Amino acid sequence: MKMFGSGISYLTIDLIGIWKTSDEHDFAEKRDRYLSTEKPPDAFYYHQLDYGRMKKIVQFIDRYLDSVTPENEMKMEIYFNQDQPAFIDDEVNTRLFNFYYADKVYAFARENGLRIRIHTIVWYWHVPRQLTEYLQNKSAEDRKRLTFLFIKTYMQCLKERYPDAYSVELINEIAADPDEIRMLREEGKPVYEVDDEGVRIDEWYRLLGKHYYIEIFRLAREVFGDRIKLFYNDNNEGNREKQIIFKTVIDQIKAYEQEHGIRLIDGFGMQCHFWGSETETRAYMEEMFNHCKRLGVELQITEFDISNHSTKEIQESIFSSFAEVASQYGIEVFTTWGLNDIVSWLHGEEASLVNSRCDPKPFTMKYIEAFSGKYNHEKSMEKKRNAD
Repeated sequence: MKMFGSGISYLTIDLIGIWKTSDEHDFAEKRDRYLSTEKPPDAFYYHQLDYGRMKKIVQFIDRYLDSVTPENEMKMEIYFNQDQPAFIDDEVNTRLFNFYYADKVYAFARENGLRIRIHTIVWYWHVPRQLTEYLQNKSAEDRKRLTFLFIKTYMQCLKERYPDAYSVELINEIAADPDEIRMLREEGKPVYEVDDEGVRIDEWYRLLGKHYYIEIFRLAREVFGDRIKLFYNDNNEGNREKQIIFKTVIDQIKAYEQEHGIRLIDGFGMQCHFWGSETETRAYMEEMFNHCKRLGVELQITEFDISNHSTKEIQESIFSSFAEVASQYGIEVFTTWGLNDIVSWLHGEEASLVNSRCDPKPFTMKYIEAFSGKYNHEKSMEKKRNAD
């Protein structure tokens, strides 16, 4: 089933709500009052969303989007209640978890007939301080047991609150990135540890041990069941050294599946954060997809955007080619990371499918025609009406 989605923040959702109860004369005042209360770090960009731009955002969502992904709201730690401990007498303290902002994204999705994916559970950037503080002075065995319990409980809370999510990005960016490591060395910065299979040795790894991701998938299948798809999400998919790591990780999970007669992993999430380099040609994309197809799991595009680290012409060439290549390789689920260039995390890069005026770019309809179930359904109904 085709699905065209976007990352979205609760800030954008709240501003849509404000827009719907405003007119062109009072929206700016209400927007500024809201942003002064919330004080987001990127408020400057949200102040650029005037009444006309907001109207275009709402129209784009209504016409083309099938799904949304919360950009930060379901990640561990970011919105945790900082005054709460992770455990009380070795029982997970669920009062630590704050789903207020994630609930906003979920409510918006349901109100607008959009599907939602859970993003993301285990990621090296977010290992909760409250968890590591509680585990100090515990034995290695207890640290491992309690950490798995903590992760499983967090999964259970997500399942209870968002039962109709269509997928979960369960583990995120666990493969060491050779390009990143080379860059860190060139800049004289500390380089993170890597195990013999190319997996990043982060705090989760230190707490849980080698191949910990297999147990994460096993617990997730136990919690989420078979209806919600479980994904391993990663980036820099065109790097050949990293491709070997992706395959190693997925092969380890599949070996466990075969040994125990169960299914754990459903798919690999290709973030597709392109750099905007002259090396990112159509041939580069085809090689990338050829490798990822050999992983033997479903592929989805989960965080697409294209930076501009060379020329505008090269960036636009990558934009124009990607939808065509992805379609040729059977990709049906596609998510762009940021509704437009204003609210994109790559401010100033013009990295998204919609410009700073909130108008689709010249190549954007290629993506909508390739991936939007909503758009294709409407076109089909229109043809049927015309035929009748």
